[in-house]
Amino acid sequence: MPLFLQVLQYSGFISTEISNLILLWLIVTKSSSRFGSYKYIMMSYAVFSIVYGVVEILTQPTTHIHGACMLMYVDSFLKYDKPIALILVGVYCATFALCVSLLATHFVYRYFAICRPQDMSQFQGVRLLRLYILPVMFSILWYLVVTILVGPTDRKDEYMREAINETYGEDTSRLSYLGVLYFYKDESNGKTVGWPDFTYCAYTCGVMQVCIITMVICGWKTWRKMENVEGSMSKKTKELNAQLFRTLVLQTLIPLCTMFAPVGALIILPIFSIAVGTLANAPSLYAGFYPALDALVVIFMIRDFRNTILCGKAETKSLSSITPKAQYSSNYVSGG
Repeated sequence: MPLFLQVLQYSGFISTEISNLILLWLIVTKSSSRFGSYKYIMMSYAVFSIVYGVVEILTQPTTHIHGACMLMYVDSFLKYDKPIALILVGVYCATFALCVSLLATHFVYRYFAICRPQDMSQFQGVRLLRLYILPVMFSILWYLVVTILVGPTDRKDEYMREAINETYGEDTSRLSYLGVLYFYKDESNGKTVGWPDFTYCAYTCGVMQVCIITMVICGWKTWRKMENVEGSMSKKTKELNAQLFRTLVLQTLIPLCTMFAPVGALIILPIFSIAVGTLANAPSLYAGFYPALDALVVIFMIRDFRNTILCGKAETKSLSSITPKAQYSSNYVSGG
């Protein structure tokens, strides 16, 4: 792997660990009781981001697209330990799926907190774990799909041998990797389509589409509801909801630009034999930095957190001065 890519990966790891540790401290010490159960969702995502950073640095994935094939292999000190490396690259892909789906759960919780506050009792106490059922299922299925359907094969070894050797100086037969080869020629029976690879493509793109649709629908309905009840909000409540809505917008745009679109393109481009060379590593780098960016968005968009970090005078009343009659805005604080 080129040195500058290694530097970026380690930079993403360090920034992710530091920013999420700071966020955890802020949630524990500075979040108001008005956040309700949502603070546990924030904490769980921060903890996950820390684990995600560890998995990425152990994997240090390198990706290359050549012809109709996309290949991702472990480029850390474990790359020649084939059994461990294969599990590790599968876990890396599964954690990406978990990262994407956990983000969608934030929007689902916010939707219920604003639009259906009468149902919020369904997410109190241990029942909050219901929100994690689908993300965990998506992640486990993603791991099984990538390790079973698009694992190493002799055909992929031969197809990518020259390209990987010329670009990275590696022998594909010594690496554990995940790779899709959409079209190939089989001299024995003339088949030219890799159906397992297309199945992988359909599943992964389908999961990302479901998450995108969930975020768009829940975000739109939440914003509309906020607009409808704004007249009953106090000045402090409006200000607080403005902070939280800006956070919501940024937390939507950043992953769309850095995770969904690049990774989707990475999976689809080989179908059309569009080679991008080492640029195929960009989505992995973006995904590595996203947990750090998400934590920074929360830290600097929520005023009490921001003032604490910048050593300013924390406006502790900003979360406690919501009028009792502003029922929906109070629920929205619980939502995020």
